[in-house]
Amino acid sequence: MANTAQRMYAPLPQSISDSDSEKELQVDTIRTKTVNGIHKGFERSANGYMIPNRTMDNTKINHGFKSMSLARKYCFLFSILACFLTIAIFLWVLPCSENDTCPLHISNWENQHEDFEFKGKINVVKSAFANSNNLALLFRKSLKDDNDKNGAICILGNNGGIAWYIPQEKEPVNLNCYLIDTNGDGTNDCLLLGEMGLQAIDPISGQILYHVHYQNTKAKGISSIDMPVILPDLNKDGINEMITIINGKAFHNKLVIVCGKTGVLLSKVLLRHCEDVVALKYENKKFIYSCMNSTATRYFEVSYMDIENRYYNRSFDVISQITNFSDDHNNEYKLSNHKLIVNNTGICPDCQSTITLLDSKNNQLWSLSHLNSYAMKPTTFSFKSTKPNMLSLKGHINGYIMKLWQWSTYKMSKADHIIDKRYVSVQDPATHTNIINERIVLITFNDTNVHVINASLIEINQLCFPINGEYICQPDLNNQKESLLITDLDNDKSQELVSYSSSFVQKDGTWKLISNMKVIRLEAELPKLYEVTPPKLYEVLL
Repeated sequence: MANTAQRMYAPLPQSISDSDSEKELQVDTIRTKTVNGIHKGFERSANGYMIPNRTMDNTKINHGFKSMSLARKYCFLFSILACFLTIAIFLWVLPCSENDTCPLHISNWENQHEDFEFKGKINVVKSAFANSNNLALLFRKSLKDDNDKNGAICILGNNGGIAWYIPQEKEPVNLNCYLIDTNGDGTNDCLLLGEMGLQAIDPISGQILYHVHYQNTKAKGISSIDMPVILPDLNKDGINEMITIINGKAFHNKLVIVCGKTGVLLSKVLLRHCEDVVALKYENKKFIYSCMNSTATRYFEVSYMDIENRYYNRSFDVISQITNFSDDHNNEYKLSNHKLIVNNTGICPDCQSTITLLDSKNNQLWSLSHLNSYAMKPTTFSFKSTKPNMLSLKGHINGYIMKLWQWSTYKMSKADHIIDKRYVSVQDPATHTNIINERIVLITFNDTNVHVINASLIEINQLCFPINGEYICQPDLNNQKESLLITDLDNDKSQELVSYSSSFVQKDGTWKLISNMKVIRLEAELPKLYEVTPPKLYEVLL
């Protein structure tokens, strides 16, 4: 009987070609234990192949598999979790494209816009994408080009592109995107006060929702209307109402109640005692307004209950005059047991600014005063008192940021100084150029000391044009007073500094109006200013 192993089939390895000779192949003989000529655990089938012997129940066949230990199971599970974590990082943590399909942390950016001047307050509004906010504000056309438009514009917060803009023939007055949700979608809409009166605008799309109007004149707005104050819902349509002022002909001024949902005038209160009504505000459950007559300015108040009675056609009490009301502008800004006092005197450029920082006991910690200078409204910030912040900022996690204009050279007319919105008789009909140094000053403090940094310095060319016998200057100081904002644009709990400025620059032999907007990741950039000891502020500003 021939050896069983010699008749077993041995497959040819795939690495060997058909041309290889049999002498080059070495096949080890497969050795198995036999019992009575039969392989242990196997038997021969009818066709000569070896198959497992099913009759031998007591024979155990070892297939070579072993159960995993507990440590190996943990390692296997960890490897699977690591794969999912890698995918999550690439999808939701790493920076995304500009379409905001996943959370996006913005970077510092700066964009330029030609032929218009930014003006007024910066409004933070929702965008079409999650985890991103936009910036809405007004703009004013270049006074050198009559073909340009005025209007409102919305800037993309992540890169400075334009989301939408609404052109206006005349220069708009005000834009407020924090007062009212007119369509009940959960997002406050923008109220634009301009040539068409008061318009409600969707902040995401820029669509005009309505003009405030009389009952039968929906298409035409009321041009003499003012920015409103919000009232509770009176007509039970689920949307708050508004109350504002309409200045018409002499002794036809009105307080009007406006439907917040449709913009229709619902009720009115005639103010026959006033020639010009301005500055409606709500304080201590009373509406206060000033009455500008030819002789003097008087102040009046009316209660919310009286306004509600007028809407429901109930009795209406007589409007009372206020004799002890003070309308002084508040120039004190409090933050973390500190107080910053900003005083501006004179008419610029012959003006003076004084800034003083006091502690909780009104002790003076720091002060700055300069001639030919105007200090604009400061904005405040407070960072979290985390260990990295305390180390990198030396404990200075609270502070103020403010902008100063200082005239270095300016043209004097024979009648008076030339300044924004101060119109004087034109003795010399030529266009005048003023040079202004614009500084951004950072004031931070902790419990023991104050840190003042001159964070930015640019030069602005202001042009004053003779228009209709008067000088009008651009950029306008009044337009720049709220040109700084600290906010969280990408909802990552880290604050950004938003600022804008405008200046004329020489291009191809002519003056071109350029407006810049910047966004800086304040919490990331601020520690860099503490890496070296800065010079004292008075040494920088002199």
